[in-house]
Amino acid sequence: MKPKRGNLIKIAISLIVLILVLANAGAEGVLDRLRGVDLRWVALAIGIHLIGVGIRAYRWWLLIASLGTPVPFGRLLYLYLVGIFFNTFLPTGIGGDVVKIIELAPDRGGANAFSTVFADRLTGILGSSLIALVVALADPADVPAELRTLVVAVSAGILLAATVMTQGRWLDRLIGRKFFSRLPMADRLRRLYAALTSYSPGAIARSTLVSLPFTVTLIATQYILSIALGLSIDPRYFILFTPIIALTQALPISLNGLGIREGALGALFESIGAENQNGVAVSLLYYAVRGLTGLAGGALYIIGNVRGANQPTSQPTNQRISESTSQRSSAPSTTDSPTRG
Repeated sequence: MKPKRGNLIKIAISLIVLILVLANAGAEGVLDRLRGVDLRWVALAIGIHLIGVGIRAYRWWLLIASLGTPVPFGRLLYLYLVGIFFNTFLPTGIGGDVVKIIELAPDRGGANAFSTVFADRLTGILGSSLIALVVALADPADVPAELRTLVVAVSAGILLAATVMTQGRWLDRLIGRKFFSRLPMADRLRRLYAALTSYSPGAIARSTLVSLPFTVTLIATQYILSIALGLSIDPRYFILFTPIIALTQALPISLNGLGIREGALGALFESIGAENQNGVAVSLLYYAVRGLTGLAGGALYIIGNVRGANQPTSQPTNQRISESTSQRSSAPSTTDSPTRG
């Protein structure tokens, strides 16, 4: 599928789903909630969200450092903010994660860059899943059975995926070295597999531990936004919702999860007896908070490219992204593959 066609399909899916979600929830009710928002609480939510971005950048730094070549924390924080900008404002197939991979590839190699971004996302969802699992099992009488089952299923799946990433040698024996030789792009797939399974249990554990305070900022942001909208929702429910929404948003079928995320949060609100339209309003307001954060990333991106354009030996970010897109190379570079330790 051509990149432009794929982008148009994602935009169409987001718009169609969002229209259906608003129609089901009651668009006028959602707008009424948003009109009455208390901007003081929104400002607090933005501040907490920015703290969360810093924690995520530190988590990414830990994963990269575990592979042997650390990258300056400031650079990773910059890439996170730029990634939010791309995810929020640009309806392209480039996406924030791809921007981070392209920018990091000269330092770590494409396969390793991809693996650190993937591991960063995975351990983030794992951290939120573990907190949600504790809440779901600690007092199951207060948690709807369907929601508890969903939390347990998501937690188990994410934990399994994280465990697989630390079992490279066992997978080598199980799969065999000749497995990739039978597949298209065998060399690239082999290097990608090696990068994804190169993490030690300690590296994944440390990254997951850092995900715990990040999850707290994420839960706090959404809870505070619900207060800004005049809602009274038990914060425990936001703990339960967080890994489910994170997994839903990661699905590459829409524009940064727009529409899909609102529908999911609306349905989760209904599962606890709250109004669907309130969940949709919280989700849209959170999207706006991400957008404001993304503006900071956009400003940094422009400044970085202006400086890069004034340095003949440097290659601006947008040029690297353009070249990567034109090559339509979905597989990572075949350089700098980690060795099995």
